[in-house]
Amino acid sequence: MNEHNNSYTDEAPEHMSMGEPDSDRKSGSETDEYAEAGEAMEPEQLQDKISELEQEKDELNKRLLRLQADFDNYRKRSRAEKDEMVEYATFDLVRRLLPVIDNLDRACVAAEGSPEGLIDGVSMITRQLKELLEKEGMECIDCKGKPFDPQRHEAVLREESGEHSPNTVVDELQKGYMMKTRVLRPSMVKVAVEQVDA
Repeated sequence: MNEHNNSYTDEAPEHMSMGEPDSDRKSGSETDEYAEAGEAMEPEQLQDKISELEQEKDELNKRLLRLQADFDNYRKRSRAEKDEMVEYATFDLVRRLLPVIDNLDRACVAAEGSPEGLIDGVSMITRQLKELLEKEGMECIDCKGKPFDPQRHEAVLREESGEHSPNTVVDELQKGYMMKTRVLRPSMVKVAVEQVDA
């Protein structure tokens, strides 16, 4: 009976043999694979690759610096053009107003000898100035007899009226002007209100 037990304990199973464990064999094979991969690229090749990447990095840096310089120049140029545009925005208009100033000077000289000459001169200048500004897009606001529009009219007086509908402009006290689609100055007007019976 004892002999049977001893023979049983002396014999080790195959999977418990004294060879290297499976895990050790696997890690050894992975190490061999990494070693083979490392040997695939020589030191000279690695150095060439590093040099190539450094050269590529330098080119990208130079390109970035050029783009930054171009953008800075564009920004400075745009700012200068904008400043010049603001400075000379009214240049052409003022230049075309010079003949009006000339006519004002002539009217003043004419007034010394003849009041009629002054009246004619001022009328001519007024007409000339209005024509010039109309070419720039200015127009007079038509308000008399029109419904009151708070966007274009400023009501300074109200008057009971049996002839006009309530909220109608019955008189213009000061002309208003538009510049294209914007109000330069609203018309100062008198507005009709409903008549209250006594």
